Amino acid sequence: MPIVTQSDDPNNSASSPGLEMDEFLPIVKFKNPSRYPEEYGELIQSDEEVTLSKYLDSDKRTFKILQLTTDLEQLRLTFTVAQGGEKSEDEDGYVDIKLSQEDDAVKLLTKNQLKVDYGDEIKLDIEWKGEDQKEFYIDFYANDDDDFLNDGEHENVFCGRIKVIFKGPNEWEFAVDKINEIKAYAIANNLKYRRSRTYADYHHCTDTHKHIIYKLLNRPAGLDLAKDQSQGRETPKDYEKAGESTTHGVRNKLMATTYAESSKIFTVVDINDNEVLLPNGQAGNTDIPLGNFKESPVEFMKGKCLDNGFYVFIGAYNDDYHSFTIIIEKDEDNFKFEFLDQLIGVGDFSESQLEMIFLETIQSWRNNFPMNLRLYQIRNQKK
Repeated sequence: MPIVTQSDDPNNSASSPGLEMDEFLPIVKFKNPSRYPEEYGELIQSDEEVTLSKYLDSDKRTFKILQLTTDLEQLRLTFTVAQGGEKSEDEDGYVDIKLSQEDDAVKLLTKNQLKVDYGDEIKLDIEWKGEDQKEFYIDFYANDDDDFLNDGEHENVFCGRIKVIFKGPNEWEFAVDKINEIKAYAIANNLKYRRSRTYADYHHCTDTHKHIIYKLLNRPAGLDLAKDQSQGRETPKDYEKAGESTTHGVRNKLMATTYAESSKIFTVVDINDNEVLLPNGQAGNTDIPLGNFKESPVEFMKGKCLDNGFYVFIGAYNDDYHSFTIIIEKDEDNFKFEFLDQLIGVGDFSESQLEMIFLETIQSWRNNFPMNLRLYQIRNQKK
């Protein structure tokens, strides 16, 4: 704080506040919010109000903050540095950037202190690696650069704020690292299948999709899908007696614990346009070539993929004779399908190819089994 001393009386002195002209008093604002690309997230003016430092001009310091909601894993945000105090003639200094929440899931990639002038832009990079929603503020604080010609006294001048929400996946969506993990497992298990000499050398279809589910859900406490199958048995009841997994047992446990909704059964129609049913209305059997499904399983799955991202479905043919996993990646109106089981590992298919494979497999395994397809979707958390 400056001290003024009377020239003809050294014992008479007084102190006074520093001149505002010597202070670096910026305000940091989001650049061109009206032009922010919609595909990067929703940017709105929230109802939440913030008051910045008292050293800024009164007409600049209080406002409703901008709020950005996004599901992107990396963001680059651009801000402008403007003069926030009309009496300030110190045009440069430091801006410190602070996140109200920063951890392993949310990280600031930009330096947290930048040397700036009035009129400069700040490009700020943030990385999000997580599956849970994160809400936090990006706050800006100004400090002088200790220029001896304009040596200001104010410290940590609160000069900007924006709110960011990483919304995370919806309850059915899985992070890409989990998708990569189950694909790597399926490929490794298929290699074991091709090299196998005994039944227990690899995971068969039920255990394959069971272990995929465990990996997707990080093997949560309380989710016991029974022991792995150790040898071939005659019927599902034989597996159950041995305490081992069955396709319907895994499905029922997932539905009971709300990691899945009820499954849907898709019946088939033969080339004469007759639905293959028994007199009681249940799925039946036929030697007549099949023409199609009564209802498209592919369109059903697409309708369950709400946002852009990755989704997982478990399927089974002909009264659970064989089970498998489907990964769907949605990108706007585009869908990518991957088929996982012990027989092929991971296979890429178009919509028409996938539906044709479903039909062909149902017919080729028709002996003594009702001809149908059953599908259900995996949820990433309990309901």
